[in-house]
Amino acid sequence: SSAASAASPAGQKVAAKLDTGGEPVTVVCFGDSVTGLYYHSGGRRAYTDMLGIGLQQASPKARVKTINAGLSGHTTRDALKRIQRDVLAHRPTLVTVMFGLNDMTRVPLEEYHSNLVAIVEQCRAAAAEVVLCTPNSVISTAGRPAEKLVQYCEVVRRVAREQSVVVCDSFNAFEAVRKRDPLTWRLMMSDEIHPNMAGHKLIAEAITRTITGKTVS
Repeated sequence: SSAASAASPAGQKVAAKLDTGGEPVTVVCFGDSVTGLYYHSGGRRAYTDMLGIGLQQASPKARVKTINAGLSGHTTRDALKRIQRDVLAHRPTLVTVMFGLNDMTRVPLEEYHSNLVAIVEQCRAAAAEVVLCTPNSVISTAGRPAEKLVQYCEVVRRVAREQSVVVCDSFNAFEAVRKRDPLTWRLMMSDEIHPNMAGHKLIAEAITRTITGKTVS
């Protein structure tokens, strides 16, 4: 794994709160079935839980609460309908946002862009920091061709640049494993699109590094 880098600017405030351990830090992970469904990861923990463990490793004094706000089949369109109830009502310190695998099948790129902007704006209006996550890479199928997913990931990165939001590039983290060792990558997948527990650990490690600048395992 790469050496620890400095925490991202958006993560610095959160990292400082984690390190001092004074006030509790609430992290809401907002997403679709990759976030919300536990059976792909073996039914006990998904990356939201592993992220809590990772943040605790990175900052032993931290008082961390992680909340899973993932719902199967959801797009950014659905996300905006439930953001108040499922995310902002928890008064989060930080919101991680990972949508795209369903958007690419039914939400056009431009709407995906504007929906992500609206999610960022609403989180910030509620005084929450935001980490935008690209979705994990997938086994290319007719319904979700890999080339199309690349376009949706590029929109996530573009919104991040335009809104000065930090990105956790899950897609690139998975692709780096695939380039190095295709079998290891395949063994991190439960099916064509959902990571299994090994994949969820990779996502949690990547988000932890994005927030804290520290590498955990």
